[in-house]
Amino acid sequence: MPQNLFAACRTDGGELIAKRVRLDANVQQAIEAVFTEQETAFREGVTDEMPFDGSWTPNEDEFLTIEVPAEAQIFADTINANAIAVADIDTAAFSDEGIKALFTGVAENGATKVLVQRFTSQQVLERRFALLQQGNTFRRLTESAFALDNSLACLIEDGKIKFKSQHKLRSIINMLDIYRAATDQEVHAFAAHESLEVEDVANFVSTTNQVSRKLIHAITNNETLDNHAPADIQAAARETDLAIVVRNGRIVVPTAHSEIKALLQFLNESRYSGPLSGQPFVTNSQRPA
Repeated sequence: MPQNLFAACRTDGGELIAKRVRLDANVQQAIEAVFTEQETAFREGVTDEMPFDGSWTPNEDEFLTIEVPAEAQIFADTINANAIAVADIDTAAFSDEGIKALFTGVAENGATKVLVQRFTSQQVLERRFALLQQGNTFRRLTESAFALDNSLACLIEDGKIKFKSQHKLRSIINMLDIYRAATDQEVHAFAAHESLEVEDVANFVSTTNQVSRKLIHAITNNETLDNHAPADIQAAARETDLAIVVRNGRIVVPTAHSEIKALLQFLNESRYSGPLSGQPFVTNSQRPA
């Protein structure tokens, strides 16, 4: 059965929907070959799969994986649907369709596999000064046209999205829930910990942004404040040139966003001193050695 090409489009209301990209038979065969080659390259050398927790970039021999979130169910649902029933992309207004990804796939023996490329405005050729060969000369391309990406952003199979680049994947699907940022309730609970002194809880909750809440979630899960006394945390922070105030046996949480973030980064062990230079560094990677 031929593999149809579909586009995942983000509507003005923020919904991710699928549309069919109609192709002639020759082009369809060529695109099937392109996606097959890209799948082979995407899988090459990969021997391990690591559940994604927002903390690190995979090695060359690894996929990161997440359970397929609700909005991304459209990829497999579209492959399993009758292609004729899927609305066609508007070729006359192609550049205004809000396309975030191009995808194809197969459904066999009850299993569905989806191959997904990221799509960006740079791939819409009529928005660029593109030239098309015509005989021995070139003319300017004025018709609706687009280019495929040169690699897959992810593949979907076995109920998981497998990927290598967070940046590419989050340009396609909403990953806010996947990062599992702390809710207001979790931030309140964190602020009430017996090892912390938060003078203005309302300000603390309103000041913590997505990055800070992600750190709070990780610190809470790791039970850092339960396992280390404030005085020990203060002494360890001093080694990274971070001044932490301890009053009455509690860590005084600062009020400025940058200082809150620095404290949270340290508690998440994202701040450290170089073993040779002694210079303090901050890292986004939490991959265990």
